[in-house]
Amino acid sequence: MIYSASRRSDMVAFRPDDICDKVSRSRKLEGIVFWTKDIRNLAFHPRLRVVAAQYPAIVQYTVTGLAGSAWEPNVPPLAAQMDALRELKSLFPEGAIRWRFDPVLPSSDTRERFRRVLGTLRKTLGVVDGATVSFPDPYKKAVDRAKAAGLAWPTIGMAEKIDLIEFMSGEFGVKGYADLPAPLRLCCEPELLRFPGVEQAHCVDNLLFNRLYDTAFGDLGKDPGQREACGCMKSTDIGSYDMACQHGCRYCYANPHIV
Repeated sequence: MIYSASRRSDMVAFRPDDICDKVSRSRKLEGIVFWTKDIRNLAFHPRLRVVAAQYPAIVQYTVTGLAGSAWEPNVPPLAAQMDALRELKSLFPEGAIRWRFDPVLPSSDTRERFRRVLGTLRKTLGVVDGATVSFPDPYKKAVDRAKAAGLAWPTIGMAEKIDLIEFMSGEFGVKGYADLPAPLRLCCEPELLRFPGVEQAHCVDNLLFNRLYDTAFGDLGKDPGQREACGCMKSTDIGSYDMACQHGCRYCYANPHIV
C-alpha cells in the first residue's frame, strides 16, 4: 500500500499530525508520496520527520514562483523554506524531492520565474533532474475563484504551450533525449507528449520507489480515481476535500473553503 498525503489538501503544511496518526494505524503501508507547497513540517515537525524517515518516500514539491501573489496568496516563499530544503537533502535520497512547476500560468515573467526557481533549487539540492508541469484546466470552481479575485483565467493556445515546453526543457541543458530521461514530466497533457524533451508524468511511480530505495514494488496498475491521461499507479489518498487548505490558491480545483 502507498499513501498519498495528499492531492486533496496540503496535509504536510496544515495537518501533519493527521498524517502521523493515519500512518500509526496502518499495518500494510509500504511507501508515502507527500504533496506540498510548504516542506517545513517534513523537516522540522517532530512526528512527521520521523514518519518521513521511516518509510520510502517521494516528495511532490510545488514551487511556481507565485507565492504571495493573487494566485497563491498564502503560500510561503521559497526563501522561507530554504533551511528545510537543506535539511531534507540529507533525509531523502537524491531524486526523491520532485519539483512541480504546476500549473504553468503564462505571463510576462513565466520564463524568468521558471529559471529563477530552477537555479535556487539546483544550488540547494545539487541536482534537479526535471520538473513536472501541466497547464491549468478551467474547472468552474477555479475559474469562479479567479474571477472573484479579479484574475483573468489564462487562455493558452497550442503554439504557446509548445513554445513554453521547449523553453523549459531547454533550461535543463539536456541533449540526446533518446539516451537520458526527459527533463519535463507532463501531467495530463497527452497532446504534447510527441515533442522532444518531454515524457508522461508518473507522480506515484513504483519504478521510482524501486530505483531510489531498492524496494521491489510491483505494478499496482493505473489509479482509477485519476484522470484518464494520468500516469499514476494506485495509491490511497488519506486526505479529504473537506480539509481546509489555508494556501488559498485561486486555481485550485480541490479546496471547498475558499471563494
